[in-house]
Amino acid sequence: MVQFYTDETQFIGNTPPGQPGNAAYGGRERLYRATIRVDAPKLTSTTNGTVVTTVDTILLARVPPGHRFIGGRLTASISMGTSTLAIGTAAATGKYRTAATFTATDTPTYFGNAAAMAAAESTADEDIILTVGVASLPITAGGLLVIDLEFTAP
Repeated sequence: MVQFYTDETQFIGNTPPGQPGNAAYGGRERLYRATIRVDAPKLTSTTNGTVVTTVDTILLARVPPGHRFIGGRLTASISMGTSTLAIGTAAATGKYRTAATFTATDTPTYFGNAAAMAAAESTADEDIILTVGVASLPITAGGLLVIDLEFTAP
């Protein structure tokens, strides 16, 4: 029987065995939480807006260098209706989550694009944004959208 290894464990198969190959293997997890009040989105720490439209973005997190994406989770108290939600960067809006609707309520839902999860650690600060498409976010009173971004870090 042949023993195969993953990208992370391939060095264990060397003679002599080596250490696993990256921070995603046994690394420390870092959570970046973004809470969006859909009826009063933040413009600054003291000023609220009124509605997030399809031309708007929301800064979810500024992640420092050396981090590797391991997945994310969406939870909403209300349906986002026909709005599509993409999570990524200004250069690649769907880097972490390709644009799609999200209608589940109070049901944590995991996401993550395999290419982003397999990518190397970041080498610079990365601003992660939510890009809204198709329709504006609903403005239901008290509505919340919570996005957790999970990374490994040194």
